[in-house]
Amino acid sequence: MLKNKVTVLLSSLIAVGALTSLTSCGTKYDLVIYNWEDYIYEGASENGTVVDDGIIEKFEKYYQEKTGTKIKVAYENFSTNEDMYTQISQGSFKPDLICPSDYMIQKMANEGMLEKFSYDDKTGKYGDSLKNFADYGSPFIKSRFQNEKLNDGSSFLQYAVPYFWGTMGFTYNPEKFTAEEVSSWECLWSSDAKYKKQFSLKDSMRDTYVTAIFHVYKDEIAALDENDSEFNSKLSAIFNRCDDMTISKVKEALKDAKSKTVYGFEVDEGKEEIVKGTYNANLAWSGDAIFAMDSAEEGGKILNYSLPKEGSNVWFDGWVMPKGANKELAEEFVNFICNPENAQLCMEAVGYTSPIVGDAIWKYVEDTYAAEEDEEETYEVDLSFYFGTEAKIEIPLSEKGRQFDAQYPTEDVLKRCCIMKDFGDQTEKVEKMWGDIKD
Repeated sequence: MLKNKVTVLLSSLIAVGALTSLTSCGTKYDLVIYNWEDYIYEGASENGTVVDDGIIEKFEKYYQEKTGTKIKVAYENFSTNEDMYTQISQGSFKPDLICPSDYMIQKMANEGMLEKFSYDDKTGKYGDSLKNFADYGSPFIKSRFQNEKLNDGSSFLQYAVPYFWGTMGFTYNPEKFTAEEVSSWECLWSSDAKYKKQFSLKDSMRDTYVTAIFHVYKDEIAALDENDSEFNSKLSAIFNRCDDMTISKVKEALKDAKSKTVYGFEVDEGKEEIVKGTYNANLAWSGDAIFAMDSAEEGGKILNYSLPKEGSNVWFDGWVMPKGANKELAEEFVNFICNPENAQLCMEAVGYTSPIVGDAIWKYVEDTYAAEEDEEETYEVDLSFYFGTEAKIEIPLSEKGRQFDAQYPTEDVLKRCCIMKDFGDQTEKVEKMWGDIKD
């Protein structure tokens, strides 16, 4: 997810501009979609020239062919969950579909801002309008979302259909750090001179906060039993702590890291700066890590990705319908984008992992990552848990810890990854702490 962090003023101007663009020309739109920047397939390009319909245009043509009715879809972007929430809660922008992150889905659903999808929470089954997600949604993703409960006891799936997901770790230069040296969050608190000012952290309160959680509660986390069936829920409880004592401990930990290893905080430029060598390790979302690794290769440089052994964040973005949405057309679009062929186009364009499985997705994975038959050194990855059918792949050993591992972590790795929850009444206190860290 391109979670760009810009000023509130700029974000507000962007949103107002979007609203103006929808109304000033007198065009009536049948479906209005509000999504992250650069977060959908917009048509293949050659030298900057679009040579194919994007998903929006494909959907308009699909719907007309299916129903005989011509529709017009508006597609606008937001830059942060918080700015999007402000626009929707104030009623200044009224889209039919939005794609927020997990904790914001929780917040909006708990506040009664969302419509329900055609999903039976008791049986875990979808209506015909969401047949593609019912048929092709990864069983792992469905389970994770089903197990995330809202205040009323219902699951996320009642209000959201997953779109992309990923993890958070370090993109790093293997010529400067070994995999072992960045295998733990503790490297951020190292006094070793080689680490001094070599890490960039996210200019994102929530993401940087959790790095300190793993440091502050390292002994408690180390004492957890990974064979315990409740391991992930126990880790998640620690991961999402935001009581006053924890906020104070996190603040002191981040101040300490800032004085030792942290070069600075970045918005979205980290994936370019790590390639340039401004610093040698960047706290990164997996999709940005893939972007950086791909970009570095173009210049003959190698970068790797490390997801620390203690655990990390597994985040999800999902489609939601705000109150008053055109439910029929919104669900039709979500079903369309969950078609494996369309999901593959979006995944290839964006770089994050689609929750959709099926032949088109598996072919993309094999074509992109599988070792050649004459490859001598490989390692096998079993993704059966994710695809819901036998799905084993041989990856060149030279690619270990790189793009494939960033896009498709193993089941054991994901067991140590937790979903962020809304800070609720503690949000203002965490925000104040974050402001003190940034000063």
